Amino acid sequence: MKTIFAILRLYWQHYPGWFMAGIGIAYVTALASITLMATAGWFLGATALAGVTGAVVFNTVYPGFLIRTAALTRMAGKYAERVITHDATFRFLARLRLYVFDGISQLPFRRLHDFRSGELLARLTADIDALDGIYLRVILPLSTAVLTCLALIFILHGFNAPIAFAAGGILLLALIILPIQAGKVGVRLGRRIAFTSEALRLRYIDLLRGQMELVMAGRIGDQVSSITKAASRIRDLQAELAAHDLKGRALITLAGGAALVVTLAMGALAFEAGNLSGPMVLLAVLSVFAMAELLVPIRRGLLDIGRVLYAGQRILPLMAEPEPLPEPCLFDLGPVTLKVDDVRFAYSKQAAPIINDLSFNLQSGEAIGIIGGSGAGKSTLLSLVAGLLDPQDGGILLRYDTYQDGRKPRLGLLTQRTELFRESLRENLILGAPDASSDELDDAVEKAQLKRMIERLPNGLEQILGDEGLGLSGGESRRMALARLLLYKPDLWLLDEMTEGLDKNTAQAVLETLREATKNKALLFVTHKQAEAELADKLLVFEDGQSWHIVERDQTDEWDRLVDGLR
Repeated sequence: MKTIFAILRLYWQHYPGWFMAGIGIAYVTALASITLMATAGWFLGATALAGVTGAVVFNTVYPGFLIRTAALTRMAGKYAERVITHDATFRFLARLRLYVFDGISQLPFRRLHDFRSGELLARLTADIDALDGIYLRVILPLSTAVLTCLALIFILHGFNAPIAFAAGGILLLALIILPIQAGKVGVRLGRRIAFTSEALRLRYIDLLRGQMELVMAGRIGDQVSSITKAASRIRDLQAELAAHDLKGRALITLAGGAALVVTLAMGALAFEAGNLSGPMVLLAVLSVFAMAELLVPIRRGLLDIGRVLYAGQRILPLMAEPEPLPEPCLFDLGPVTLKVDDVRFAYSKQAAPIINDLSFNLQSGEAIGIIGGSGAGKSTLLSLVAGLLDPQDGGILLRYDTYQDGRKPRLGLLTQRTELFRESLRENLILGAPDASSDELDDAVEKAQLKRMIERLPNGLEQILGDEGLGLSGGESRRMALARLLLYKPDLWLLDEMTEGLDKNTAQAVLETLREATKNKALLFVTHKQAEAELADKLLVFEDGQSWHIVERDQTDEWDRLVDGLR
């Protein structure tokens, strides 16, 4: 119930007037439908009675006007209700999607690692779309049916109290018992269907992404078998849900039929006793019949409540109020200092620390190269400084030395994995500097040694890349990322094997570019190459067993020994 109330609060916070207007219009439309049926029944009965009794004068104006008005109101109300409720719901879901995306963007990167591939995308799409059911298929029809039933009891009470309480009591009882029973079934089966559907989706992703490894290990048949089992399980659960839906429809039909039988029987008794005319009996019977039709959509919506609850429980923890983004500032705001103080980090509580009691300072104009064996923690340190990981102990602080308006220094990270998007080269380059001029763009392209490559493309900078930068080689992708950093002009540069995948001449040109771009900036980089190490003023050496030490350039013998050990 907590999840349901939390979702309803979200609905109320956004467009409450629209949602209440939707319920109001649906209520008026339901009353118009009952009025149409009831008046038509009375009119037919009165007309027949007038013919039998040979009445000369019979007023058809008022009932005719009421029938036409109810029919037009019903038609216009159905259209208006669909437009208003669906428009409000779609607007709500769009805003909710922004809140969830903003919450995801604020998650620490350690938390992001807990999600499987595509899982967050599923929460942004399928889970949020599932929340439309709580209003459109549960709250709206249920509230409309309850309000209309109460209004019908009040109106019928004015003609015959026993009929009003008997028929209305049956319908109200059905409005209480049947939704509760459907809700219990829906929670049980809906959650199972949603959970199994998620498992099926993840197994498909594992098959597509790991097809080569599964074939090499001889396990692709097992993966296909697990997918087949999940699909069969979903089919069985949906068949069970459909059976409950059919049973529910039968119960609704029985409840409506019972209300009709009671109304007809009590109306006949009242007619014999002279307490109710024949046309009024028809009015009561057809109004109860129209009311019974309002019960049908409620149960189907409640059978889906489990899927809604499962979706709500998945997205509510991810929500956050959108935070205003600071205006990008690409001006030089002065020197910065990076302070790493007694940092300790392990990838899990059970694992041994990969970085232990690490401390050093880095200021603008300085460059520290990180060297060490594979798995020693070099790339991990860059991720810690960049904020992609959180240390278990110690602290990492990056701040301006003199500028004090609260703005954080700009940080640029070039990792072994380059993030490019299915966009033009230009759009990929200006991500960090949206207002970059054509001259600045051309200068960054030339310094990153991309000019000749772009000149060979038929559309130049407007060339569209494929998914994840498809169409570029690994070296070209890294140089694209470098050009993006040159436009962004970070105060602290974090580089992981900056010339990996480049030929000797291109690598040398890139190093010269970096030497010029970072001469007044702070530079922290991982390297295995002698040419890259020449950029450093200090070397941070990671040894086996979590130990580390710093070697400065004036320690000539130790410096030369370490550099000679690189490639």
